[in-house]
Amino acid sequence: MSIAKDKIWKLIAPLLVMLVLFLIPVPDGMPPQAWHYFAVFVAMIVGMILEPIPATAISFIAVTICVIGNQFLLFDASELANPDFDASSQALKWGLAGFSSTTVWLVFGAFIFALGYEVTGLGRRIALFMVKFMGKRTLTLGYAIVIIDILLAPFTPSNTARTGGTVFPVIKNLPPLFQSFPNDKSSRRIGGYLMWMMVISTSLSSSMFVTGAAPNVLGLEFVSKIAGVNISWLQWFLSFLPVGLILLVVAPWLSYVLYKPEVTHSEEVSGWAGNALREMGALTRKEKTLIGLVLLSLGLWVFGGDYINATAVGLLAVSLMLALHVVPWKEVTKYTGAWNTLVNLSTLVVMANGLTRSGFIKWFADTMSTHLEGFSPNATVVVLVLVFYFAHYLFASLSAHTATMLPVILAIGKGIPGIPMEHLCILLVLSIGIMGCLTPYATGPGVIIYGCGYVKSKDYWRLGAIFGVIYIALLLLVGWPILAMWS
Repeated sequence: MSIAKDKIWKLIAPLLVMLVLFLIPVPDGMPPQAWHYFAVFVAMIVGMILEPIPATAISFIAVTICVIGNQFLLFDASELANPDFDASSQALKWGLAGFSSTTVWLVFGAFIFALGYEVTGLGRRIALFMVKFMGKRTLTLGYAIVIIDILLAPFTPSNTARTGGTVFPVIKNLPPLFQSFPNDKSSRRIGGYLMWMMVISTSLSSSMFVTGAAPNVLGLEFVSKIAGVNISWLQWFLSFLPVGLILLVVAPWLSYVLYKPEVTHSEEVSGWAGNALREMGALTRKEKTLIGLVLLSLGLWVFGGDYINATAVGLLAVSLMLALHVVPWKEVTKYTGAWNTLVNLSTLVVMANGLTRSGFIKWFADTMSTHLEGFSPNATVVVLVLVFYFAHYLFASLSAHTATMLPVILAIGKGIPGIPMEHLCILLVLSIGIMGCLTPYATGPGVIIYGCGYVKSKDYWRLGAIFGVIYIALLLLVGWPILAMWS
């Protein structure tokens, strides 16, 4: 009974929020439709946080409400007064526009790549291979975990599928080899360190590539629609690369120092991985084909930007995977994660665009810019990035955080004269992945890792705070100056 009441409360709460905001008088200078749209947008975010039904269903419903109530939510009086203006038709076009987003389809293509890793067994083979050759020392095994995740990241936009679905199932088999078990004193023998290394790996890999985490693409859409800044796949990668290389070297070692395992050397891990590889046998035709397609896609993404769009590369790879029988179409149709993400990102992109369409972003930017006069442009960038980053303590989803906070931060920055918007946009989106280390609930893999019981709560919060500060400090102190040099 209590569970049912809890679900009812979570279902009613977003509606109450929307109703209350509707009843509040429209702020001075804001177009009425902008305030009403904002009420729907906030209700959507509340619904995504509480999740009385799946988050994708929440965003889908929000778009539907805006399409149906278009005259009160999207268009101003001058547009509606035009006899040639068909509000219903224009609203429907607006509502479906997200499905034409190239970046959304890029993520979908990467999801099918992830399915290929799973179906062919290539993902597990890569993980076992790294463990075999780097598993004799606990420290190098930590580096192997990070490298595995980074190798899979360009083609696995769900960090939950990548770290939680591919890396975690392999690594969780290692601690018991050393009598290290969850939820007791033996967890610190080696299990705690290995689990924490997956937190490090997923946060780094999620920021290293556009396709490393689904919210990255949502962030790109926001900066494009709100700030008018377009960031390519290669520009993203090169912007984070200096910071990523430093963290790739430093983070595993520092974790080893701050959370040192009792077991520092091992032969069992390498032997176990070797046995598992022998059981898998030689590379199959499908695995070899997938490797070829991965190399082809990477080559086109890095060197073919002037000739072929990144999304077209992804769709080409998917088409070849289907034509060459690497992944059967029936597996694609059953891959709910890819289709769910396609709808979720498409609807969130539309809702974010609606903040601009309704006039809310312009009003908010003009209002905030008057209150931030006197701040230097660079100091403002630092403050905005830090506010966006550490606000993640309040969110249990990178997507919800990005959808809620990023449009607001971008609007503030856009409204202040002299702000280097391209730098601000890049710093903001690059911070989305690395903030996943802050809390046990910061991102999907974190929930899985924390739930397995090897890392105690106090250790997770302590390490998350330490590495969270290190990550954002390096992004601002190293990444930003190098970005400014390249500009």
